[in-house]
Amino acid sequence: MNKKILKIVVFVFILILSLSLTSSLFARDLENDYEFTARDRTILTQPSICYVTTMYYAYVYDPNFEAWSQEYFFGPIGGTGFSVNPETGHIVTAAHVIEVDYVDIKWSILDAYIWDTYPDDYWNLTDADWNWIYDNFEVEGRNRPEPDREVWVQFNTATGGVPDNPDSTYMRAEVIDSSPWEQRDIAVLKIQPTTGRALSAAIIGDSSGVEIQDSLTVSGYPWTADISWESIMTPTVTSGIISAKKMLAGTEVLQVDATAEGGSSGSPVLSEQGEVIGMLTMGMTENINYLRPSNDIMEMLNRNGVVNTLGMVDDSFANGLAMYRQSHFSEAIQFFDAVLNLSQGHLLAQEYKANAQAAVGRGEDIPLEPRDADIAIEEPEQEAPFFEEPEQIVEEMEPIQEPEPIDAQEGEFPWVWVAIIGAVVFFLIIVIIIVVVIIVVVKKKNAKAQTSEPAPPPSATEPKAPPKAEPEKEAKKQPEGGKRFCTSCGNEVQQGEQFCSNCGNKIE
Repeated sequence: MNKKILKIVVFVFILILSLSLTSSLFARDLENDYEFTARDRTILTQPSICYVTTMYYAYVYDPNFEAWSQEYFFGPIGGTGFSVNPETGHIVTAAHVIEVDYVDIKWSILDAYIWDTYPDDYWNLTDADWNWIYDNFEVEGRNRPEPDREVWVQFNTATGGVPDNPDSTYMRAEVIDSSPWEQRDIAVLKIQPTTGRALSAAIIGDSSGVEIQDSLTVSGYPWTADISWESIMTPTVTSGIISAKKMLAGTEVLQVDATAEGGSSGSPVLSEQGEVIGMLTMGMTENINYLRPSNDIMEMLNRNGVVNTLGMVDDSFANGLAMYRQSHFSEAIQFFDAVLNLSQGHLLAQEYKANAQAAVGRGEDIPLEPRDADIAIEEPEQEAPFFEEPEQIVEEMEPIQEPEPIDAQEGEFPWVWVAIIGAVVFFLIIVIIIVVVIIVVVKKKNAKAQTSEPAPPPSATEPKAPPKAEPEKEAKKQPEGGKRFCTSCGNEVQQGEQFCSNCGNKIE
């Protein structure tokens, strides 16, 4: 086996070994057989939901003064969004939360400008006057014909258990892509994650399997009520069902029977499994609303190369919640601390940590122990014969011993180690098969190369074959007339003589 093949074999072995170790390191076995409820899954999604605010800014050119005005603004426009990738900071919301028709913006800003500049004439302007103002006054941004736009997002955060002031938690967002309201009404934003403010995310499901009467949960930030304005960053959770599947401008929308009001646009709609099956975009009444299917959202994310995934905050918070539900409060506190190390303002982690600490103080904590230690082996009881003496029975009685863990008792085999050894043997067999295949393939190639290789030319140092012997010269032709002469002295030899009479040479 040459060095190249040896390197390939070593690489394959290291790769398989790394994969096996990685899977074992990241496998979570925290006695987490706890099955999350629909309520739990909604709670796990809450930290990914954010409030989206959009503002437009522009200047007014007044032809009467031939000058530009001070800056005017349009908004704020409020809605809901949710994070889909905590590492890259991508957020999904409804497009109409960030996009407003230019005509509406211009009319609003002109109205404010005329009120400020011509207060005495404002109430006397006719429709014709307003049309003239719209056609002759200009409304533009600082460096472009359209008004300038700013999009901000903020999450429900807290400091020391006290909700943060919304004015101090805004993060500027960039608009990556959007589909207008009359099409799919979906927008993708991007913020820059910062240290100590790690994001959470929601998982997007497959909306193709949604059926009528499926249960759902809507979570967002409606702001129509007065009390909502005073606590804008408190999310509202409502439940309902899928009531119909309809078509709108050639695209499918899902009708839901669930309460949703202004500000809920862009809210994620969750299935019982806690996956986003759609996004709320519009409503006919307070209880009849429509959502865009999650598959439309995934199409836009894929188009922009955005991967939908959870992050480290989600993983730690899920483990903490599972421990909390099982009354392993000490373990839960450790996971909630891990969350707060990554996301200091994580409101739910702060709340559940405080509750867990209170439960520990009340002595309600159930320590987390190895799973096998909780299983006791019960030996069958044997009744003593009726004729035994009482003293004999007392002598045979011993103090009750705590049962040993299953893997330490006699007669029980440590099945965990069996699984580990089996996995190692499996990977070794795979490696051996790969090595054998490589060796066979290389040998076949070498054999084929040898049979098809032409014979090398003779070396210059090899001895040459001896030259062929020249043919013997033909005997001299005898002169005509039958006379014979000695080939030695030339004397004429008579017919029948075998030796020359002159020199004695044999006549041939």
